[in-house]
Amino acid sequence: MIEVHLLRYALAAADSGSFSRAADQFGIKQSTLSKRVQHLELRLGLPLFRRSTRGVVPTDPGERFLSKARRIVQDIEALDQESRALAKGEAGTLRLGFHGSLGAGDLSAVLRAYRAAWPAVEIQAREGGSAMLLDALERDRLDLAILTGRSSRSALRSVCFWSDPLFIGLPQGHPLVDAETLYWTDLRGASFVVTAADPGPDITAMITARLSGPGHRPAITAQHVSRENLASFAAADRVTVSAGVGPITVGVDMPIIREVHDAFGATTLEQGVHWRTGNDNPALKRFLELLAYRYGRPIPPA
Repeated sequence: MIEVHLLRYALAAADSGSFSRAADQFGIKQSTLSKRVQHLELRLGLPLFRRSTRGVVPTDPGERFLSKARRIVQDIEALDQESRALAKGEAGTLRLGFHGSLGAGDLSAVLRAYRAAWPAVEIQAREGGSAMLLDALERDRLDLAILTGRSSRSALRSVCFWSDPLFIGLPQGHPLVDAETLYWTDLRGASFVVTAADPGPDITAMITARLSGPGHRPAITAQHVSRENLASFAAADRVTVSAGVGPITVGVDMPIIREVHDAFGATTLEQGVHWRTGNDNPALKRFLELLAYRYGRPIPPA
């Protein structure tokens, strides 16, 4: 097998036209490089260069050999650079699971920043429910998942970096449309519509906790529609509840979207970043480092 450094010596000699100038590139003696090239020629059984007092010139067989040698060295150098980038998390693949919207909000902003910092990393996204995505994390089919709340699964780690606001969709003409601040207590007696998909169950639990009382539980209907399509269910005494960003489409017949408050301020849902303990994907490490820097919160040790 031919050592790569011998190919580099021969290519440098061909490019510079001189064993002396080629040796200077590698910081070695001319005699050392000349002997290495001669050793290569003996192993190949053909002369690569014509030597003279003016320098060296590739022979015809040498030209053909060096042409192929140049491609081999370039491929090896490219492989070396790619391997280093993979090891540093500057290339490779990041498998991301989420539920919600990528159109705006914190997750959208984080992904834009990540792509700008490491454009060579391919992001493979998968949208789905919490249980499915957490299962995929445990089975090493995802690197991380952005989901509501924290996970109690022992094989996973969870950190919350941001919260998404909760929005109430009020039909046009609803008496609470003009309220200066909308509180949960203002919605007592209303019928609620949520999405059956995540984070619908978490929103249902939040409504129930805030508005249940002796002999009373709020009326909540779950619809198997996306957050964007949920707004159309706001009518008469029915209001919608969703998490994330505000409405993308507005119009005369569209509901009025308002934040809802309690005594502590606007109601939000914590968004957890979940990953499997022991996942050594460098691209994941880079993503977590970006989150820690962006939100000023260090990743806790394992």
